[in-house]
Amino acid sequence: MRLPTLISVLTLSTLAHAGTPVESPSHSTPTKPDVNWLTGEGVNIGGFLFPHVHFQSVYGGTTADDVDHLGAGHHDPQRDGWTIQGFEFGTSLRAGEYLEGFGTYHLYYDRATDDWDGEFEEWFGKIKNLPGGLELRGGRYLSRFGLQNPVHMHGWDFVDSALVNGRFLGDDGLYTIGGEASWTLPVSWTSVLSVSVGVAPEHEHEHEGHEHAEEALFEAEGSLFSDTFVTANWTNQWNYNDFHQFRYGVSGAWGDNEFGRTSQVYGIHLEYLWRQNGLEAGGSYFRWRTEAMYRRFGAVAEAHEHEHEHEEEEGHHAEEDHDHDHEAPARRTLDEFGIYTALAYGFDSGLEFGLRGDYVQGIAAAGLDERFRLSPSVTWYLNKNRTLYFRTQYNYDHSSDFGDEHSLWGQVGFNWGGPEVR
Repeated sequence: MRLPTLISVLTLSTLAHAGTPVESPSHSTPTKPDVNWLTGEGVNIGGFLFPHVHFQSVYGGTTADDVDHLGAGHHDPQRDGWTIQGFEFGTSLRAGEYLEGFGTYHLYYDRATDDWDGEFEEWFGKIKNLPGGLELRGGRYLSRFGLQNPVHMHGWDFVDSALVNGRFLGDDGLYTIGGEASWTLPVSWTSVLSVSVGVAPEHEHEHEGHEHAEEALFEAEGSLFSDTFVTANWTNQWNYNDFHQFRYGVSGAWGDNEFGRTSQVYGIHLEYLWRQNGLEAGGSYFRWRTEAMYRRFGAVAEAHEHEHEHEEEEGHHAEEDHDHDHEAPARRTLDEFGIYTALAYGFDSGLEFGLRGDYVQGIAAAGLDERFRLSPSVTWYLNKNRTLYFRTQYNYDHSSDFGDEHSLWGQVGFNWGGPEVR
């Protein structure tokens, strides 16, 4: 079992995900809910530890020869047939008015090793209710960047990750081992500015873009953050009235990448939510969410590296061969654009219809294809607390590399426990 170091999350529970507020610092101690052992709501240990359990698994198939070419993240379906996306065992700490914390362990079936594996995805502590609307968080946490990145897999609206998130931020999402300060601005609407400084965890999973690994001049993985980096996120929530809500903002991340140069990622995000019952629970709802990102990174590749090694094996030591030793590495600055937009319409009965469109521009020099994906889905939540659900999703994929592929997936999910500390 792998046990990386620190962790933190900014996830959304499945119920709250239908109408999520801005992740603003808390300003009051939540009242103790009634205990519901069936859903996990209010279940606690000693009045300050609140456990959470989540499970997701998907079954289906695709016309692609290799399902790995289709996935944007390592939680995505890995094979025809069953994929155990994971068990998550988490605990929220609520210790008085000022101190909170969260930790979660993710257990999953690794196709590469054909065995179970796991890791502490996140753990963090935070101090809230500080003067001036400040909140501090430290540990390992999913960085506040846009709308999807801070959300764990059990809070996703679709079976798989958005293409732009997996490609630009990493197939595990953008994590930080460090510290973060959040400030709730003194304005009439909810406006939260967060700034984080830390280091990137070691990347343990293959990143998308291996289709051209043998031909590409630059390794796509090298664009990911590998050392100290900074993220900033500004998100606003404005309620036009009780029935119409808007969330919007911008994000940025800057730091050292695996090439030993720098990477920059910028994003804008927008969400509109309509609820039939307004601020009251229940009723139908409509949600439209969009995120667009642009990234720019410096890349390095050793020129003629493979040719030189081959010639040494053959014993060729001519003077012209030794010139390769002094040849400067290839250096280039590359950029790429990506976007997704997603619609969801849900009914009080627990039925939800979704549609997502994804696009990433691609970078031929890094072995990254231009790609478009369209994903309609249907989700059925079996109870009011939305602790158990079934989801079906069809993906139409078009790539500049592999052409057209079609996939059909069925997912089952189980969520137990109350709201998690963010």
